[in-house]
Amino acid sequence: MKVCQNCGNQVEDSVIFCTNCGVEIKSAEQQAPQSAQPVMQQAPQQNAQQGAPVFVNAQQAPYQQPIVYNDPKDHTNEFDANDIADNKLFGAACYLFEIFGIVIALLVNTPYTRFHAKNAIRYDIALLLCFIPCIIPLLGWLVTGIACLVLFVIKIIAIVWSLQGKAKELPIISDIGFLK
Repeated sequence: MKVCQNCGNQVEDSVIFCTNCGVEIKSAEQQAPQSAQPVMQQAPQQNAQQGAPVFVNAQQAPYQQPIVYNDPKDHTNEFDANDIADNKLFGAACYLFEIFGIVIALLVNTPYTRFHAKNAIRYDIALLLCFIPCIIPLLGWLVTGIACLVLFVIKIIAIVWSLQGKAKELPIISDIGFLK
C-alpha cells in the first residue's frame, strides 16, 4: 500500500493518482531524490472543513552573507577614538557659536575639530546663500524663511552628531558641489 503525501490517504500499489485528492502518487524510486524538499501534509478533515497545511521536514533557507551598509558620508572611522572623546564639545562649539566657535575649534587643531569646522563653514555659507531670495518681496521672503528653517534643523542635527562623536557630512549642504 502506498500513502499519498498530500492527504495521507492509503491507496493500492497499482494506483497512480490518489483517489481522495487526485494528486499523483510517486513510487519509492521517484520519492528518494525529493526527500530534501519540504513535504506538505494536511491535517485530517474534520466536519468537512479543511485543516491548515502543515509542513513536514521543511528546511530553513541557507544563510546569506550579511549586507553591510557603509554610509559614504560618515567619516567617524577615519578619526581616533580618543580625539573624538576629547573634542566633542569643540566640535559642537563650531555650530553653536558660529565664527567664534570655528576659530576656537581651529585653535585646538585636531582632525575631528577641523572636520566640524569645515562643516560649520559650509553651513554658514549656505545660510548666507539663503538670504539672496530675500530681495524679492513676498515670495522671496517665504522662500528665505523656509530655507532658514531647513538650515536650522540641519544645525540641530549637526550639533547632536558632534556631541555623539559622529563625523558625518551635513545633509543637503554636503550635496552642493562648490561647497566641497
